[in-house]
Amino acid sequence: MSIKDTVYIKKDLEKLRDKINIYNYQYYVLDNSKISDHDYDVLFQKLLTMEEMFPDLITDDSPSQRVGASPLSKFEAVNHKEPMLSLNNVFKSEDLNLYMERLEKQLNIDHKKMEFSAEPKLDGLAINLLYEEGILKIATTRGDGTTGENVTNNIRTIRTIPLRLLGKDVPKTIEIRGEVYISKKGFEFINSDMTEKKFANPRNAAAGSIRQLDSSIAANRPLDAFFYSIGFSSDELKIKTQSDLLEKITSWGFKVSNLNKVVIGQNGCENFYNNIFEKRESIPFEIDGIVYKVNDLNMQKKLGFISRAPRWAIAHKFPAEEKVTIIEKVRFQVGRTGVLTPVASLRPIQVGGVLIRNATLHNMDEIKKKDIHIGDKVSIRRAGDVIPEIVNVVEKNISRKKISLPKKCPDCNSKIEKAKDMAFAKCTGKKVCPSQKKGAIIHYISKKAMDIQGLGDKLIGRLVDEKLINDISDLYKLDEIKLQNFVMNKAIREDSGKEYEITLGDKSIKNILDSIQSSMNVKLSNFIFSLGISEVGEVTARNLSNKYKTIDKLINAKYEDIIELRDIGPIAAKNIFDFFQDKNNLKLIQSIIDSGLKLNVNKKVSATNISDEIYVITGKLKSKSREELKNLIIDNGGIVSNSVTKKTYAVIVGDNPGSKLDKAKKLGVKVISEEKFYERIDI
Repeated sequence: MSIKDTVYIKKDLEKLRDKINIYNYQYYVLDNSKISDHDYDVLFQKLLTMEEMFPDLITDDSPSQRVGASPLSKFEAVNHKEPMLSLNNVFKSEDLNLYMERLEKQLNIDHKKMEFSAEPKLDGLAINLLYEEGILKIATTRGDGTTGENVTNNIRTIRTIPLRLLGKDVPKTIEIRGEVYISKKGFEFINSDMTEKKFANPRNAAAGSIRQLDSSIAANRPLDAFFYSIGFSSDELKIKTQSDLLEKITSWGFKVSNLNKVVIGQNGCENFYNNIFEKRESIPFEIDGIVYKVNDLNMQKKLGFISRAPRWAIAHKFPAEEKVTIIEKVRFQVGRTGVLTPVASLRPIQVGGVLIRNATLHNMDEIKKKDIHIGDKVSIRRAGDVIPEIVNVVEKNISRKKISLPKKCPDCNSKIEKAKDMAFAKCTGKKVCPSQKKGAIIHYISKKAMDIQGLGDKLIGRLVDEKLINDISDLYKLDEIKLQNFVMNKAIREDSGKEYEITLGDKSIKNILDSIQSSMNVKLSNFIFSLGISEVGEVTARNLSNKYKTIDKLINAKYEDIIELRDIGPIAAKNIFDFFQDKNNLKLIQSIIDSGLKLNVNKKVSATNISDEIYVITGKLKSKSREELKNLIIDNGGIVSNSVTKKTYAVIVGDNPGSKLDKAKKLGVKVISEEKFYERIDI
């Protein structure tokens, strides 16, 4: 292909990307789509096709590059070009008045006539975006204000954040600052997914999503972001006020809260505060106060900073809503691992717009510390405005009843044990305990484990109650007749004081059985994770799979050998060793395998071992797709990256390699062919 042809193709790609970026801005930021979904899909597919044909012309700001970066081994530290400051807080009108008086003295201006930009204080994760030549280069968390963590891959998955800035008046280098958040509906969606861990509040969900090493996890979370300030700028911006600044960053493609308002003096600030506080529950995202910023930027410069906070801004925090109610009784819930959690049943009360009936008491140490008894009047607060917690005892009932740890499990009557150095108590019933049994099966079928679909936790509970399933291996004994008979029985039980009738259609039954059948061929790492061994997550399961290759070798592994593995400490090593010493566990595993389960063990890794080695793939491959090669590297313990650095072990080169090959040569990074890599892992 001639240079002239390349220039034309490059221009066509640039026009196509610009067009898609504008449509994305209209759809995700302005909520005003100018194109049908079908027409957009056609354009996007055209972009993917062209970039597949000309991989060397793929750019960082391409809409196709939002998702798909390989998991990182850790986050790197990055210094902000300008510090990210914190805000001082006020909680009362009197405190706000003192702040206003200080402003008046420092500026020699009547604060009653002063303009402020009043902005809702988002309860999310502060983020700093560095753009160079209009292209997003690095995204970092606040960190300590000077240095944050590089979370660029995760930020790129958020569609309301531009990869390339719109407009022609963009500084050569600029830092844009804002808050990543998850809406209330998005938070409910995440916490309703049984395959996801439960988050305490939307802020934790947003922060946890952004701090995932695997960007595919962030891509599947409903993340969003608002922006409100600028850090470093290489060019002088011709703006005079904070409200002008918000308009400017909006014109560059950023999402800005439509609740922001310019107000006059303390009265204007407090009127805005009261108005937002009243409609707080109807606002689709969590806020914990209002930020007042002196609107005039020249005044901001005069005021300057004190310590690590600006003098020209203050946060007026909302009070945490507390209500008083009565503890009517306390029950103990048994989790998958047997841990007992005391839960207080409360006289129902509205807190922050939510009817609260229960509150966790955490453990017996917490109960003792707060001197909580049944019958007491207690103050209830939604922790982080989400999880109900008991703040303290307001009034002790004369006939208050002490909360005692049961000696027997409430579900199976097995003995309860509590180690002296542990805050929690455990049921010793293990597989005999219905709650542990249900929890183990629910974990086994979860998406990140065996991924058996159609069996929700309620249905599993009912199948266990009806003794159709007694342990994990019984899943493989289910058939159409058993499930149909189960439906026909119309088993009736009490559920929160109400009777229910089980409904399960023929199509649902078929889907369940098909999903069970498809799970019969699974990766060893998934199976290890599905067993629910304490302290064994996905990463540890993969490390064990890579090390031992077969379930038999893992079963026979010695403690001294297990503890030598990467990221496995003494507690996890003991849990793993003890799990496979338990005859009941071994019997269960054998029963599952006898059902026809086939475990895909890793291919034999060569003596040189690629564990922790970082690879970059460039060019068109001959025998495998990029995704297949990527998975092969990961399955063998390696890491795949999109960029070449000094830490890269090797660049795997196919036909027509791009600029990554040039960078590898420049940095002295090893370059190998596809065939050479396969030799390393002996395939």
